[in-house]
Formats: sequence, C-alpha cells, structure tokens
Amino acid sequence: MRKALRYFLIGIAVVCGLLVVGVLILHQAAQREPEFYQQALSVDVEHHHEEAGDQLEQSVLDLHNDVREAGTWEAVFTEEQVNGWFASDMPDKFPKVLPPGTQEPRVAINPEAIRVACRFDNGKLRTVISFALDVDLTTETNTLAIRISKLRAGALPVPLKQILDKITAAARRGKLPLRWTQFDGDPVALVTVPVTHEDYAHREIYLDSITLQEGELHLAGHTEQAEARVLRAAALDQPSSKATSQR
Repeated sequence: MRKALRYFLIGIAVVCGLLVVGVLILHQAAQREPEFYQQALSVDVEHHHEEAGDQLEQSVLDLHNDVREAGTWEAVFTEEQVNGWFASDMPDKFPKVLPPGTQEPRVAINPEAIRVACRFDNGKLRTVISFALDVDLTTETNTLAIRISKLRAGALPVPLKQILDKITAAARRGKLPLRWTQFDGDPVALVTVPVTHEDYAHREIYLDSITLQEGELHLAGHTEQAEARVLRAAALDQPSSKATSQR
C-alpha cells in the first residue's frame, strides 16, 4: 500500500507531464494560470514545503505499518502535504519522473475533484497544463475509477485522445493494471490495486472507501489474514447442519 500510494502521487506528476504532449500551437490564452495554481505557488517558504512533505512521508509510512496488521485502517492526506512533497521531496528523490520542460506540479482537492496543474516550458512553448481527476471506488475489488476532464493549456481546451496511449504505456512500464472506459465523453482509467503484495506476506489488503473533502483525500480499508478468507470460503461451501440432519 505504501508503494501504491507513492505510485499514485508519482502517477499524478507523470500524467501532468504526459498531458502536454500534442499541445503545439497556443496563443495568448495559453498563458493564463488557474487561480488555485497561483495560490499553491504563493506558498513558497522552503521550510514550510519541507515540513509538509515530511508529514506526507510520515503519513504514508504510518499507513504502510497499519495495513500490515489485520483489522481496519484509515488515512488522510492533505493538499498541503501533497504540494509540499511535490516541491521539496520529488525533485531530489525522483528527479527524472517528469518529462523535460515539465515542472512544479501542484494540486487542489475539493469534494468534486482533484485539480492538478503544472508548468511546461520547452523554450518554444510556455504554458500551464491543468486538468481534473474525479476519483471513485468501483464495485470491483480494489478498483478505482479515475475520470480525467477539463484538460487545459492555459485557458484553451485540449483534446485528450492523443495522449491516452502514452498514459497507458507509462502505466504498463510501471506494472500498474489499467484499462479505459468512458463517462459522459470523458476518459475514465480503471486502476486495480493488488490485494496481495510481497511486502505483506500472508495478508490481503482491501480498500473500502476513498473520499474527497475540502483540501483532503481520505482512504479507509481493512486487512485480512489470507487464511481467514480461505476458511470463510470453505465454510460457505459446507452444507448447513440442518440440511445434514435431514439426510
């Protein structure tokens, strides 16, 4: 789960970079910056970013430890922590994650969506790429539906179709199960978090809910011993004592 959460954060940054592909001809409207992005960048005190990034790392570590034990668990990640991690930790720990020219990713979280933006400057084109991610848990076990919408270069809408294959390729390289569907014309990525992982021997991890609140992402789930599921399945296959007595 710890690695999955890091991959999720890195994935946001990677998608932010990939979404700039194909944006070739932009005019003055491409220079406009979303208000949330301007506000996020205004928090530029280095110590503040480091502290917030450290808090995110600690929250991820706590969650990693919690899911190792059987029982329920939950975690809260704030946009302040995520932006702090993007600003202070990612450049040092993952310097090659973003494509050339892509920098300073930031997020804003509200109950409707996670808004994401980043700068892009390749010497010829300079703009701010922004988009929205609507995240829901599906009825399939541990499967998230991530709807991508409102892709903009500055104030200009940009079609998503050209870059979906690149996102798929990036997910494949990261060995992250991903498939696509659509909702109201917007692409929706279906991402499955594995129930089992080598870091959690004899444990099965289940994500029960993911919710967005103002400035916060909430996760909740539970961990089961692998043997418990096997025993429960076996019990369901056994005939009831009443049925047995009537034979």
